[in-house]
Amino acid sequence: MITRTLEQVARMAEAELSHDKWKDVQIEGGVSIDTRSIQQGQLFIPLPGSNVDGHKFVRQAFEKGARATFWKKGVDGAPEDIPLIFVDDPPLIAMQQLARSYRDQTGVRIVGVTGSNGKTSTKDMIAEVLSSTFSVQKTKGNFNSQLGLPLSIFELEKDTEVMVLEMGMSDVGQIEILSKIAKPDIAVITNIGESHLEYLGVKRKNCRCKI
Repeated sequence: MITRTLEQVARMAEAELSHDKWKDVQIEGGVSIDTRSIQQGQLFIPLPGSNVDGHKFVRQAFEKGARATFWKKGVDGAPEDIPLIFVDDPPLIAMQQLARSYRDQTGVRIVGVTGSNGKTSTKDMIAEVLSSTFSVQKTKGNFNSQLGLPLSIFELEKDTEVMVLEMGMSDVGQIEILSKIAKPDIAVITNIGESHLEYLGVKRKNCRCKI
């Protein structure tokens, strides 16, 4: 899992540490977006929810063991007694940038798997075959979204040689975003069908392509 000093995290996320006195503090155990499952030493990412902004849970995250947190510039109430990493963009974007930087630093080879159907089973089969020769990690379950894929990358272990990442789509351009984060060395497309067309603004009667 990602283990870095806050000075390194801030640089990787293209962000700003709240105070130099925190620069040698080190996150351990990865990244969390949920105070209900946060573990000791993790970096907390306060994502905006449909009803409540995640910044409101920062203090709770630290009470449960968080070692540092992102904080979007311009959001009121930034605490001064805990390590903050100020981000210009929404915390999700900064989280994705951090994942992209971490992926680059690991040097791991990435197999990206996408498609309308069969992604998870294909991912599992590829990982099983590769594990006979390499040290392999794979996406847990179907953590394949703009949230899930970065979280999967943060779990990369030092000895991992190949990671098989599932990439899902629920909106226009999402696969492009995930590809820029993961930078797959090999891409596997299971199939392309009608799944998710309701999210893409495409009606079947207007589609001139064979699907």
